[in-house]
Amino acid sequence: MYKKLADGHATKFIADRPDLSVVTDWLNSPRSSAAVSAFRNSVPSKKPGRVIERISKHVRPAFGPVHLAQWDKVMKAVFAVRLASARETEVFAMTSGEEKAFSERSVILADLLFFAWAQEVSANINIAANISHHTISRLLERGASTPETIKTDAIEILQKARSLRSILSSGIEHNLSKLKDGVTYDMLIPHGDGALVLRTLRVNAASKSYFPDPMPVFSVRTYLDNSMLGPRDLERMASFRVSRDAMLSAEDAQHILAWIQGNAEETDPRRRLVVAQELGKDLGS
Repeated sequence: MYKKLADGHATKFIADRPDLSVVTDWLNSPRSSAAVSAFRNSVPSKKPGRVIERISKHVRPAFGPVHLAQWDKVMKAVFAVRLASARETEVFAMTSGEEKAFSERSVILADLLFFAWAQEVSANINIAANISHHTISRLLERGASTPETIKTDAIEILQKARSLRSILSSGIEHNLSKLKDGVTYDMLIPHGDGALVLRTLRVNAASKSYFPDPMPVFSVRTYLDNSMLGPRDLERMASFRVSRDAMLSAEDAQHILAWIQGNAEETDPRRRLVVAQELGKDLGS
């Protein structure tokens, strides 16, 4: 697909997604409190199907259908997902500074999670991944997606990024990963016949940010087709396996941590702009 046409489809795809404000507005509304109460009152229930019905009416239309993650004596958990857009996403390096690296349009995956563990009940919104306008355009331009499949493809990509990001907040042996606070890393993950470039960044898409801090957002930066990948790139991506579920098993987390150890490479968060200025290209593409 021609670049200009791909850019146009990417712009339309982002414009067609609801703004992230639907999530933040819900969070500040009585419906969010009602959803928490519905979940809390449902914890003793042995019929999770009814629990989902009770909670779903309080989270729509900000989120999609509520799904069951786990419901047993050890833990009870349900979640809902929203694919939202941010017309202007401010991107920062993984440092304490407040100087922006750049601004962009992006699509964001937001998870609404309800947990009951022992006597504790909690609810939170986890915004762990976004995909840039540039990436969406490259997927279309390089034949890895079409205007008809881009929504499904974007969700799949964001689910992969979310799963990778989730282990960094899971409390499972973080020391197995070399990722350090205050450092920006790039990773390559396989997608179709090519690879996606994933970068750890701090992101703010609203006047009040609901992105995790100081943990990074896993930001999908671009898509590289097979002809652009060298032996080292293929080596970095080897043995990639990740669950698409909102919750990860301990086995999955251990595997991903080991994979990150051999994949992540420190990078300059401004790399896209530097390359664009010097070579007229974006992030090695």
